[in-house]
Amino acid sequence: MPFRTDHAENDRYHVRAVLRALDVLEAFSPEEPSLSLMEVSERVGLNPSTTFRLLATLEGRGYVEHDEATGRYRVGVAVLRPTSTFLAHLNVRERVYPFLVDLRDACRETVHLTVLDPRTMEVIYLEKLEGLEPIGLMSSRVGGRSPAYCTAVGKALLAHQNPDTVRAFFSRSGLKRFTANTITSVDALMAELEQVRERGYALDNAEHEDDVMCVAIPLWNHLRMAVAAISVSGPVERMTRAIREDGLVDRVLAVGRMASRQLGAAPSGEAAPRSPALHRTV
Repeated sequence: MPFRTDHAENDRYHVRAVLRALDVLEAFSPEEPSLSLMEVSERVGLNPSTTFRLLATLEGRGYVEHDEATGRYRVGVAVLRPTSTFLAHLNVRERVYPFLVDLRDACRETVHLTVLDPRTMEVIYLEKLEGLEPIGLMSSRVGGRSPAYCTAVGKALLAHQNPDTVRAFFSRSGLKRFTANTITSVDALMAELEQVRERGYALDNAEHEDDVMCVAIPLWNHLRMAVAAISVSGPVERMTRAIREDGLVDRVLAVGRMASRQLGAAPSGEAAPRSPALHRTV
C-alpha cells in the first residue's frame, strides 16, 4: 500500500495531485519494479484514466519509464536526483570545513562553499569564512543565492552540468549584466564553461561585483559528480597578484583534491592546471 502520513492535522495544506503522484511512485517496489497501468491503478486506488495521466506526467519528467514493447512502467532515473542531492549535501559542510579554514588562513582572503540549485541555476552559499585582509562589502552570505553564470563557484559547477540543459536554460532566462565584465552571451558562456572543464578551475573577474575576483574549483564525490564548489575571493588587485606570484590556483586545486577525498572521490592523477588567463570576460 502507498505510504500515508500520520500527521492528519496538516492535511489541509496537502495538494491532492502531488499526493497522488507520490502514491504512484510508491506503488513500485524492489519486489515489483515493473507494473502495468491496471496494476498501478489498483495499488493506488484510482481509475485507469487518472492513473494514466499521472504516469504520463511523471514519464515526461523522467520519474517513470514506459516500455513500449510490454506496456509496463518502471521507476525512472530522475528519482535519483533528489536522493543524490540529499546525500551530497548531508555532510558536505562538516567534512569540508577544516579545509576551508586552512585555505582561508593560508590565503588570507574570503573563502566560500556553495552548491548548485539546478532548477534556478543559482548557487547557494553553505559557508563563508571572512578574509583576514581588509576588503569592501561582499554581498555573499550563508543561505544566500547568486547567479551561477557570473560567479566562479557557479561556473565551476555549471561546467559539469549537461551543456544542452545549461544552454537551454540561459537561452530562456537571459544573462543579466551586473558589471562591465559580466558575460551576457550564451555562446560566450558556453565557451567559458568549456575552458573551465579543460583547466579545472573557474574565474570570476569582477563579473558579479565590481572589484571582486574569485578562483573556484568543483568538489567531487564517489560517483565523480561535482556536488559543491569552493572559492577564494578578494579585491582584483590582490587576487591578480596572488594568482600570478603566489600560486593561488595550485593551492586551491590542492585543497579541492583533499576535500573531494573527504566526500568519497578517489585520488586521480590530474594534469597540472594551465596558467590563469587574467582577461576581461565580456
